[in-house]
Amino acid sequence: MKHIKNFSNWLFEAYGDKYPKGQFIELGLSDIKDYLKDVYELIKTAYEKKGGNLEIKSPQDIQRSDINYWVLNDIDVDPDVDVVIGGKDTPSGKKMTIMGQDGSREAKKAAVEKMISLMKTRGFYAELDLDLSQKMGLPYIKDEKTIRKVINKNLTMNDDGSYTREIGGEPHVKVLVGIPK
Repeated sequence: MKHIKNFSNWLFEAYGDKYPKGQFIELGLSDIKDYLKDVYELIKTAYEKKGGNLEIKSPQDIQRSDINYWVLNDIDVDPDVDVVIGGKDTPSGKKMTIMGQDGSREAKKAAVEKMISLMKTRGFYAELDLDLSQKMGLPYIKDEKTIRKVINKNLTMNDDGSYTREIGGEPHVKVLVGIPK
């Protein structure tokens, strides 16, 4: 029996009815549109304890964002997507900017494992909070010249190799991880 969702008077299959379980599948923005509410809920769940995501505050924000690289995974018995990771193209490669999951231990683990895998791939990078990079076991780039080239925004270097920059009108301490081009 197929699970059908009603979305803006169109009928769409559930994610797991269209894509294989247990695999990260790269989708374009046109494909993501079918799952906007689900993807938004995963992002909302993942960022809840931090007060929400700075960029994605509604399903419509996903469509308006410059995120053009999406990977999704359905890891459990229901047909809904459980993990999402997103990023955007930059001159330094794909900057991963968002992770979402359904709150389950398995989905959190899958999201972290995929992010770690991406950060070990040339051309992928991310700005993370220092504590998150440490929890993931990801070494961070401390070379100021590289950081300034990749980030290409106004920032202040800190003594430990982290940096402070304004995001959403607020100062945030970040570290650069991955292998940018």
